[in-house]
Amino acid sequence: MLLIAGLLLLALGLLSGVVLVLAPFGVLAAQAGYTLWATFPLLCLLGFSMLAMQAQPAQVRVVSVVSSALLLALALASITALVLAAAALIPAPAGAGSLWFVLVIGVLLGSVGAAAYSRRADACNRPCRRHSICDPAR
Repeated sequence: MLLIAGLLLLALGLLSGVVLVLAPFGVLAAQAGYTLWATFPLLCLLGFSMLAMQAQPAQVRVVSVVSSALLLALALASITALVLAAAALIPAPAGAGSLWFVLVIGVLLGSVGAAAYSRRADACNRPCRRHSICDPAR
């Protein structure tokens, strides 16, 4: 039950981020209100936390990598929109605050999620003394 609820909350958080990116350009009829600003980071964190409590480590890893990639893609979309609008290649957004917010939150959460499963942590499948991360005594 926590797996499904966590995935749904994570998806709703990511959807909030998508709306925050698209709304300033008038692509969606929605407005980027305070609810979306709050639900984007909070639902992403809450959904992942609920999922991580119940899921197997392999499932947590997959969800972490996928959600990190989606968060970083949202951050890249927002900075691309900001740069293109600044260069007058696309119409200026109604308000750039939500784009900056998605950029900062997307980079922070996305990079933390991606770094949690670095290649160095995967280097060892059993405890060893070569890497401090693999040494159970540390």
